[in-house]
Amino acid sequence: MLQITGNPIYADRCEDIAFNSFPASMTPDLKGLHYLTAPNMIQLDKHDKSPLLQNSGTMLSYDPHAYRCCQHNVSQGWPYYSEHLWMATQDNGLAAVLYAASEVDAKVGDGTAVRIIEETDYPFGDVIDFTLHTQRPVEFPLLLRIPKWCDEAKVYVNGQAENIRPSPLSYVIVLRTWKDEDKVRLELPMRITLTFWTKNKDSVSVHRGPLTYSLRIGERWVRYGGTDKWPAYEVYPTTPWNYGLIVDPDHPDRSFEVTKPGMPVRGQPFTPEDAPVLILAKGKRIPQWRQEKNGLVGSLQESPVRSSEPEETISLIPMGCARLRTSCFPVIGQGPDAHMWEEGSGVESC
Repeated sequence: MLQITGNPIYADRCEDIAFNSFPASMTPDLKGLHYLTAPNMIQLDKHDKSPLLQNSGTMLSYDPHAYRCCQHNVSQGWPYYSEHLWMATQDNGLAAVLYAASEVDAKVGDGTAVRIIEETDYPFGDVIDFTLHTQRPVEFPLLLRIPKWCDEAKVYVNGQAENIRPSPLSYVIVLRTWKDEDKVRLELPMRITLTFWTKNKDSVSVHRGPLTYSLRIGERWVRYGGTDKWPAYEVYPTTPWNYGLIVDPDHPDRSFEVTKPGMPVRGQPFTPEDAPVLILAKGKRIPQWRQEKNGLVGSLQESPVRSSEPEETISLIPMGCARLRTSCFPVIGQGPDAHMWEEGSGVESC
């Protein structure tokens, strides 16, 4: 759809899937996958979850052998994504439509060959640097996508700020005669935003830039089958998962603190240990929010929720780093509108 229409909303949707849901569909070494990946997943065992999950059989464990229709599909995700980072434009230009460290060779303008080297820690960092290499000067438009979540993007060419104020869901078009070693910097400042799921019990999700965040839950990996080269795993929680968030919906930035461990972004950043960006939040446990008997997460109930548990500082990691997840949180309330949590049954499909 992005290729056909040029509408940048489709690039935003690609990033949403690629950065938040896709990484957790596989083990960090990319050797095993599971059939279902969801925002709230607190135990990934091999046992049958029907009828709370419609299909019977193993749905959640990581197994290179069990899922008949996904083995050949899942391996194509990152190659498809990376080969569409750059696209040609109808006026012989180049468009950076998805951002990642990369190099692209293309013919532009009057047919001159150029190479652009892109350096960035995106989606964890908000600065993207481009260096252009060409044998001779060439005029062509360079298009840079501005995501929906960014309303203060800035562009610099050879260190000089461009006099533009790009809107979200648009492209910055830099048309000039480019020379060898010209440099472009795109800054996409990331801020914390909240989504309130009004059709899912008024639960809340936390975002920073293109990333959605999940509670950091301790993981215990248990091998249950497969081979030494291609093992199958279950994953069990070792720390509490049943937290509600304390948030100021009018000023979400005041409810959270962004921290960066300071280490370089790893070759495989989508793990709890190597998460490049953390968010500290305030929350309370909800003791009545429990697992179903078959291990699935218990149903969400209407927010705001009342809890008499002590307030705690909890760590949130990018959702793609979290194989065990709480990403749709109940909201903790203190006033007369807060609900007491009631015992119930049924799984929530956030």
